Amino acid sequence: MAIAPVLAVTSGEPAGIGPDLCLQLAQRGQDQAVVVFADKTLLQQRAALLGLDVTLHDYLPQQTTPLPRGHLRVLHVPLVQPSRPGQLNPANSPYVLELLRRAAQGCQAGEFAGMVTAPVHKGIINDAGIPFT
Repeated sequence: MAIAPVLAVTSGEPAGIGPDLCLQLAQRGQDQAVVVFADKTLLQQRAALLGLDVTLHDYLPQQTTPLPRGHLRVLHVPLVQPSRPGQLNPANSPYVLELLRRAAQGCQAGEFAGMVTAPVHKGIINDAGIPFT
């Protein structure tokens, strides 16, 4: 049995719309296996704020089947500091860069077939002065 391609989706700026967009993936159901890169607590808090019923599953590389509506597979990347919607915090720039780094690394290694990124706030990342390596 062939392994289905898995798409990496980074949740972007934690104070922005990215986590909301990722949660919407669960509301629609998925035709393709998707892994969201995010802080699980952030997603749980945002789902509660939006009134969404979403079950989060830990990402395991051998699980490549799409999940049903209401479920989302997550590769947990911890926030540096708690995040509040609409309140940018340069301290979380390393978090955003780690999302991008890990997803890109997975694509290069063949773990993921492709990568989609939710919006990031480049000014905050630049202001933090953290190089992307």
